[in-house]
Amino acid sequence: MRALFLRLVLVIPLLSSSCSKPEGTTAKEDVPKSPSENIASTSFADLNATSPGEVPAIRTLVEPDIGLTGPVHESPGIVDNREAQVALELLKMENGAAKSLALTELFRRWSEEDLDAAMQILPYVENDIENKRAFFRGVAPELLDQDPERLLEITTEHWWQGQWEAYVEAMKKVADSNLDLAIDHFTNTVEGKQYPYLAEKIARNLMTDRSFEEAEAFALSIERPDARGMAMQGIFNRWARQDPVAASASVNELSDPMLKDYAILGMIQQTAGESPGESLIWTMTMQEGKVRTNAVTFLTRRWKSGANEQAYEQLMRHPGLTAQEREAIHQVVEE
Repeated sequence: MRALFLRLVLVIPLLSSSCSKPEGTTAKEDVPKSPSENIASTSFADLNATSPGEVPAIRTLVEPDIGLTGPVHESPGIVDNREAQVALELLKMENGAAKSLALTELFRRWSEEDLDAAMQILPYVENDIENKRAFFRGVAPELLDQDPERLLEITTEHWWQGQWEAYVEAMKKVADSNLDLAIDHFTNTVEGKQYPYLAEKIARNLMTDRSFEEAEAFALSIERPDARGMAMQGIFNRWARQDPVAASASVNELSDPMLKDYAILGMIQQTAGESPGESLIWTMTMQEGKVRTNAVTFLTRRWKSGANEQAYEQLMRHPGLTAQEREAIHQVVEE
C-alpha cells in the first residue's frame, strides 16, 4: 500500500497539469500548490470552512466544490490517514479519465486494507457523479466480499454507473446468507426492477431451506410476470431434484398456464438426463412460445453432446416443433 501511496503522490502533479485549461483560455486563479504543501495543509475543517450564515453557491456536477459538498461533521482522525490525504488532493482536481483511474485504484487498495476507513470518504464524493463512480468501482468488490448486506443497502440509497450490477451481485450473496432480508428487498422493489433470476434464486433457496408453501407464497406475491414465472421455475427445479414424482404431480395442479410452463421448464432441467422420454413429452405439453422454445433449446444442448443420442433424434424429428423451435435447435447445433 505504501508503494501505491508514493505513486499517487507522484502522479498528482501530472494529473494537475493534464487537467489545466487549453492555451488561449483563462485559467483559474487558484492554482494548486505542490502535492507536499497541499497534503500537509489539507484538513476537513479547511474544506468545510464557510462564513457564518453564508449560503453556498449552487455547483454543477462537472466541477464540484469539495468544501460545499463535504459532511457537516468532521470524521475524527481521517486526515491523519495518508490515503485520505491523497484522496482529498485528487478530489480537488478537475474530472478526467486519469483522475478516475487514480481514485479507483486508491480506493480499491485502501478498502482491501481498511474498508471502514475508506468508506469515510463517501460523503466527499456523493455529490459528483464521476468521483462517486470511481469511489464505488474501488470499494464495491471489497464490500461485496466482506459485507454484502451493507453493499445492498448502499445500492438502494445511491446511484452510480454500475450500481445495478452491484445490486444484483449483493442480492445473490444476501439470498444465501440472509434469506429474509433478500425477500424483503425483492418484494419492496418496484415491478420493473424485480430481476427474474433473483426471483428464481430466492425461490430455490426457500424450497431448499423451508417449504414449498413458503416458496409458492413468495412466487405468487411477485408483481412482474416473468419474475413470477422464474420463481416457479426455481421451485420445481429444486423439487424435481428432491422428488420428481411429487413435483410432476403438483405441476398438473397448476391452473395458470404461464406458471405451469415455467414449472415444467424447471422440472425438465432436472429430469432430462434420467428420464429423457418423459421430459420430451412434458415439454410438448407446454404452450407454444418463449418458455417452450427455451425448454427445447435446453434439451437440445443437454442431448446433442452424445449423452442421449436416441432422445436427441426424437427431439429433432418431433412433428410438433414450431418453426421458431426448429430455428432454435439449428442455432444450438451450429454453436
